[in-house]
Amino acid sequence: MKSVKTFSILALWLASGAALAACDETDSDRRPSSRFVLNGGEAYDQQTGLTWSRCTAGSAWSSDAGCTGDAKLMRLDEAKQFAQEMGGGWGLPTIAELHSIVEPQCVNPAINSTVFPAVTDFGEGAPYWSETHFEEMPQLIYFIDFLDGAVDAHSEGFALAVRLVRSE
Repeated sequence: MKSVKTFSILALWLASGAALAACDETDSDRRPSSRFVLNGGEAYDQQTGLTWSRCTAGSAWSSDAGCTGDAKLMRLDEAKQFAQEMGGGWGLPTIAELHSIVEPQCVNPAINSTVFPAVTDFGEGAPYWSETHFEEMPQLIYFIDFLDGAVDAHSEGFALAVRLVRSE
């Protein structure tokens, strides 16, 4: 009986994983862009009322080429300083805000690559900081890996990518 349950669970897991695939810009049913209003390097999310930087910190928006330059990994204190220096109400997102732009049915990346181009695999995924502390272990801060949409936590001394957000 145990082997039947194990097999059933494995089969369900494989079946659900088979539904995950890389989504490209033409896959509008799985990665709809219509919820976002794009304005150069900013994307306004009509569902959440948040405005996102389309480029990862370290790169910059170009109307001809999208995000140009190299994304920069930052410790949490550097990320907060970067947001402050940007001014204009920019800041680090909460884990709920960051999770709102995950496309759970897609992988590599698990984010709308039309709205948010140039998600970089840094060798161990594409982890992006939130400002939300893990309640059970407050020295850890949540992040999301935008290659697969996984949520995890890390200490603030590690360097991760940054996507800024502001509320209107």
